[in-house]
This record gives sequence, structure tokens and C-alpha cells, in this order.
Amino acid sequence: MGSTPTSGTKNMEYFLAKNTEEDFQGLFKLEEESDLYHVDINEGTPFIRVPFVEQSKKDYRKDFSDNFKNNHYLLFAKDDHEYVGCISGYIEELPQAYQSRNIGYLDDIIVAKKHRGQGISSEMRDLFFEWLRSKNVSYCTLDVKIKNTDAVEIYKKWGFKTDALHMWKKI
Repeated sequence: MGSTPTSGTKNMEYFLAKNTEEDFQGLFKLEEESDLYHVDINEGTPFIRVPFVEQSKKDYRKDFSDNFKNNHYLLFAKDDHEYVGCISGYIEELPQAYQSRNIGYLDDIIVAKKHRGQGISSEMRDLFFEWLRSKNVSYCTLDVKIKNTDAVEIYKKWGFKTDALHMWKKI
């Protein structure tokens, strides 16, 4: 993954992540804050996330390093040296039975609460879509929890369509 800085709107700096301690700490801080306001989204489902504070930082470091494999993307937004947002995704290769063989997957997007409403997520989305197009990927998919109504509305506004419903049942 490259690391060429890209100028964004306002005083924001957008840049591809590097596998450094600084970028790891920046992501860790963003994830930690995100966990605080998303704690109830998976409540009552088998997909409930282990509380962020209980995760081993060593395990999380390994997950961070996985972002630097081929066809993975991790971009940060910084405002005056403070990590204020990130977007991660990857390219998924589908079996030959599918018409579109490569699909972009928007894995996660986080903007620190005090920096929302400034167009940061839209700028990061546009940069991610540029990267997908540069890899000849024409479609992007994502998963979002129904209870995360703010995110659902944003994704609809961005033009994402619902074509599947993920369901589960305890047996």
C-alpha cells in the first residue's frame, strides 16, 4: 500500500496508512471511541463484539497489520496532527460463476464524533472509490447493522442499494 499524501478539504490531510506504531495508535484511538457509541448495535445477536477494552492490544496489532496485505486499503484523515477518521476496505475476488469477478468491500469507516458533519467521510469514500476504480473494480459492497440507522441513511444517500438481508437464528 502506498503512502502518498493527498490534500483534502479544509485543513484535513488524507493519507494511506503505513504499518507504523503512530498509525496503529491513531487507528486504535479511533476504534476505541467508535466502540463507545456502537456498543448496543449488536446487542441480542450472536455477532456481539467483544468490548474493545477487553481485546488484547497484541491481537488488535495483528489485525492492524492485516491491512497491509495485497488488495487492502486503509486511509486516515488527520486534522492538525490528530487522527480524526479512517476508512478501510479491500477487493474480494468472487468465483467464476459471478459476472463481476472483483468486488470492492467497504469494511469500516470511522469519523471522530467531534469532527462529524465536515465532509470527512465523503472525502474518504471518494478516495476509496478512486482506488477501487484504479484496480478496475466497478462495484462496492458493505454490511451495516439495521440498528445503525445513521450509517444506513448515509449509505443510502451515497447511492448504496439493499440487495440482501443477513439473517440468523439460534439453534
